[in-house]
Amino acid sequence: MKENWKALARDYLQQEKDRNINLLSALEGGLAEVKAVNERGCLLCTGGTVYQLAASDTQAALELFRLVPPDTTMLEVQDTAQIGPLAQCFQPACIETYYNAWYEKASITVPEIGAQVYPARLEDAPDLARYYHMPGPSSGDAAAVERYLYDRIRSGTVFCVSLDGALAGFAGTHEEGSIGLLTVLPAYRRRGLGTYLEQVAIRRALERGHIPFGQIAEGNTASLALQRSLGMTVAEELVCWMER
Repeated sequence: MKENWKALARDYLQQEKDRNINLLSALEGGLAEVKAVNERGCLLCTGGTVYQLAASDTQAALELFRLVPPDTTMLEVQDTAQIGPLAQCFQPACIETYYNAWYEKASITVPEIGAQVYPARLEDAPDLARYYHMPGPSSGDAAAVERYLYDRIRSGTVFCVSLDGALAGFAGTHEEGSIGLLTVLPAYRRRGLGTYLEQVAIRRALERGHIPFGQIAEGNTASLALQRSLGMTVAEELVCWMER
């Protein structure tokens, strides 16, 4: 039965592709494992720690939630109407809502700006941590930020950009495959480097055979405008991250 779960989960998520593009990307990119699936929803797990839940109604969501291990700290919920009942069960310290944005074309042109792009090294983590603002309960915890960057660098998904031999910015992906960590150092802001970093990130995702997607916090109009300027499709629905 389990050998069919991926196909069943794909079929379910495709019914609302705009809402579920993040789960589809994780599934198709080989990052997520299907923990449960039926005609009313599915539950994915990435890296053994991050759980993502999509359900057609609150009762189905609560039934799937019962399969989430009690020590789970990160839960993503695809339908914001289910936040209340699931939060009562999960008891998160932090709830944040995001729009999904994804790139549907097969290629992207990255302009030549005289920058050097190179993989981040583990020894770069302390320096990058000085500039990266991590959302959620760990925001402001320098040690937690550095540990997270070590983990993402170790996964091989973080890259740096230098101009004139100096670090100018960096970006990468989170555990479930979303483009993120995008940071431009203060001295290089307002020079279009954020756009360049995301173009490189999209190209890297395409080269890996993944669906390039990111998540933009509700109310971040500047980032939403950037996604649209790059040709990204932005979903109308919000998804929710809960963290404890």
